[in-house]
Amino acid sequence: MTRLLQLLLLVSMTVASEPSCPACSKYDYEEKVLERMIRMEFAFEKVLKENKIVSETVEQDLTRIKEENERLHATVDALKDQQEQAERRLDSLMEEVERNQSSTLEKIVSDSNTTLEQAIAAFNALKDQIATPLVYFHARTPQTSTLSNGEEIVYKTVETNQGNGYSSTTGKFTAPARGLYLFFMHTCTAANKYAYLQILKEGSVLIASFHTDKDYITCSSSQAFVQLDAGETVWVQCSDGGSNRQLYEHHSYRWTSFGGALIHN
Repeated sequence: MTRLLQLLLLVSMTVASEPSCPACSKYDYEEKVLERMIRMEFAFEKVLKENKIVSETVEQDLTRIKEENERLHATVDALKDQQEQAERRLDSLMEEVERNQSSTLEKIVSDSNTTLEQAIAAFNALKDQIATPLVYFHARTPQTSTLSNGEEIVYKTVETNQGNGYSSTTGKFTAPARGLYLFFMHTCTAANKYAYLQILKEGSVLIASFHTDKDYITCSSSQAFVQLDAGETVWVQCSDGGSNRQLYEHHSYRWTSFGGALIHN
């Protein structure tokens, strides 16, 4: 619209202006004016075409905006319907909860008590399963005093044997249950005698010891921790025998002995 007004103003100024050149004829003037008017007409038509294109573009944009607005209104209406339906469902659920609150709470309490009782029973059963069984033994008095190389020491006097793991026939302890065990051997020798002893598990050395004294009867002890599976065996064995490899025992206060206990399973 602004460009159209500028064109009309230019045309009016052209028609209204007189020739400023005295030598120019009226015919020349009219010819120039006509020429200008023709140019202005072409320009005017161009402006009209551009305005038409702009108008069509604006109309298309307005149509799209209108359609988008309608879609938005439809979406908003659908969301409102969904919200109303959700609110109705929520109200219905709240009413149902209020009606059944008492019975639901009673059921929850009953189920909780049942679950607690089951858990307590399961715990007690598990506690009974994992409780460390009572296993220990102590035996003394070697069957032979003079030791030969590789000899398995048999302690024939059994002081205690809880769990019946120790055999006074073989001198071996067989684990009745899996767990961590502590074993010891207490070794006494006469003056100028030697003892080379080992505690073995299934033939593998757990601890080795050497004991002697030139002038006196003396004793010493050795201990070993070991993890055993049920059925595995532990025993004491001589690692170096000979005529001067001898064990000593005095029944009153010097015991050459072997013992052990299950301390954890």
